[in-house]
Amino acid sequence: MKKTLTIEALSFLVILFLASCNPKQQQSTVAGNNIDTLAFMQRGDSIATAMQEVLLQNVMQATKAGGPVYAVTFCNERAMPLTDSLSEKYNCRIQRISDKYRNPANKPNENDAAVLLKLSASNAAKPLFVSENGENIYYKPIKIAMAACLNCHGDEGKNIAPKTLEVIRQKYPNDLANGYKEGDFRGMWKITFREK
Repeated sequence: MKKTLTIEALSFLVILFLASCNPKQQQSTVAGNNIDTLAFMQRGDSIATAMQEVLLQNVMQATKAGGPVYAVTFCNERAMPLTDSLSEKYNCRIQRISDKYRNPANKPNENDAAVLLKLSASNAAKPLFVSENGENIYYKPIKIAMAACLNCHGDEGKNIAPKTLEVIRQKYPNDLANGYKEGDFRGMWKITFREK
């Protein structure tokens, strides 16, 4: 009888444990608030994808209009305003973070640096969701997706033309965002969700 009760109790605990691992019900409790991790992950991915598409579309148009030199100027003048406008649209804060940043506004803070290290160490393609200090943050890796990216982020003298390099150095005197190859981990999107 005791053996049967023990087996039934263990079976119940195993079922309870497995039910709590259901990805459709991934939730965590932070400061008494119930957080639907899956919903934040889906929303974060949707926002990061939209932001990436808007930036790539605009950079490609700038490149067609005036080559990589014009694309660098476009990024310097328009990338942050575009990011800010989509942040407003989606009621969040959108950032691109990299340890090899071109724009100092993309420099990681201490927490971001730890996430960058984690994502780059595994060359991860999977995003992360972090809830810290009362903020819900979604991180998604950014990779050098196509050869055209190397015109501004590849090797100096090999991929980056001298005129393009001159404009990069003029607009970004402390540039670190070069030396990449196609497929390399470039940084990450950071989406910080605002309270509604």
